[in-house]
Amino acid sequence: MHISLIFSAAALLALVPYKTSESASLAVEPVAVHEVTLVFTGDIMQHMPQVDAAWNEDMGIYIYDSCFKYITPWLAGADLSISNLETTLAGKPYSGYPAFSSPDELVKGMLNAGIDIVGTANNHCCDRGRTGIERTVSMLDSLGMMHMGTYKNADSYRKANPNIVNTRGFRLAFLNYTYGTNGIPVPENNVVSLIEKDRLQADMKAAHDSVVDMTIVFIHWGEEYQRAPNAFQKDIAAYLFAKGADIIIGSHPHVIQPMEWRKSDTLKKEQLVVWSLGNYVSNQRKRYTDGGAMFSVKLQKESGHTKIKEAGYRLTWVYNPLEKGKRQYYILPAARFENDTVLLDTQARGDLKQFLTDSRELLESYNLNISELR
Repeated sequence: MHISLIFSAAALLALVPYKTSESASLAVEPVAVHEVTLVFTGDIMQHMPQVDAAWNEDMGIYIYDSCFKYITPWLAGADLSISNLETTLAGKPYSGYPAFSSPDELVKGMLNAGIDIVGTANNHCCDRGRTGIERTVSMLDSLGMMHMGTYKNADSYRKANPNIVNTRGFRLAFLNYTYGTNGIPVPENNVVSLIEKDRLQADMKAAHDSVVDMTIVFIHWGEEYQRAPNAFQKDIAAYLFAKGADIIIGSHPHVIQPMEWRKSDTLKKEQLVVWSLGNYVSNQRKRYTDGGAMFSVKLQKESGHTKIKEAGYRLTWVYNPLEKGKRQYYILPAARFENDTVLLDTQARGDLKQFLTDSRELLESYNLNISELR
C-alpha cells in the first residue's frame, strides 16, 4: 500500500537539518528487502486410467481441475510453482506407459491450479518422437505455460536456455536436465537437455553471465524406486554446485528421497539439494510410490545479496476412489487428511497413514535442516 503525504513549504523547511562547514547530513534511503516463494512438485504422469478419469461424458471434454482442487491453495499461493511434466502432448491417440501422450487439457488444469513452469526434459520426452517434442513445446507456448528442457531446434535452445524469470525483484535462472530418454534417440535437429558435464558447465556460465540472483536446476536422475541418492546423483550435484548452482531439485525415482540444506561456514555459499520429490500424481499404487513431496523455498534479497530464508516440505498423497464406475485421482495435502473420517474410507486411511509413516521416518532421519510444513 502506498501512502502520499503533503507538507507545506514551511513544514518541509523545518525537516531540513542545518548544514555546517564540517559536516553534512544526508538522507538515508531505506534498504529494500525482496522475498519470493517457490514451490516445486515431483512427477506429473498420465497413465491411461488417469486420462479416462478426466473425461467428462456430459460435456464431451477432458477436465483436470478436480485432480488439483485440494492442493491448489499451496500452488497458487506461491510466487512461482514448478513441476515435472512427465508426458508428451503429442495429440491423439492418447496413451500411457510406455509411450505417453496426454490431452492438452492437462496443462489447462495445471495452469488453473497455479503451476507456472514445467520441466519437459525427462526419460519419456522422446516417447512419441519429433511430434511429441515439437507439439508439446507448441501447446505449452500457446497455453501460456513456461517450460524448459526440450526444444524444437538449436536456435530456440540457445534463445531460451537458461530460462530467465524476473519476478518480485529477483532475476532467477532455471535449467532442466534428464539422464536419458529410455534409449530413444533424440530426433534430428530437436534438442533435449541431457546431463553431460560439458553442457552443464556451459549452461552454468551462461546463467552467471546473465547476472542472476540464483541458479536453480530441475533435474531428472537417480534409480527408480530407490529411496536414497546414488553415486551418479551425488557426483552431478557436486559438479553443479562447483560450477555455480544454488538449488537442485530432483525427480525420476517415483519415490521420495532426502533433502539437504547445507549451511556450513566452510562453504563459499549455501547449497540446497532435494534428491527426489517422488510422484505428484500417477496411477502407481505400490508402497512409497503413491505420493510425493511438495517443496517450498523462500528466497530473500537485501542490499544485492540473495539468500535462502526458509525451506520446508509438504507431503502429498494421491487418493483414487471409485466414482461412477471409474477411478478418480485427487492430490491431497497428506497431513491435513491423516485423521480424516469424511472423505477417506478405511482402506484409504490406512494407505495414507502408511505413506506418511514411511515418508516421515525417511525424511526425519536423513534430511538436513529441512522440516515438514504442517
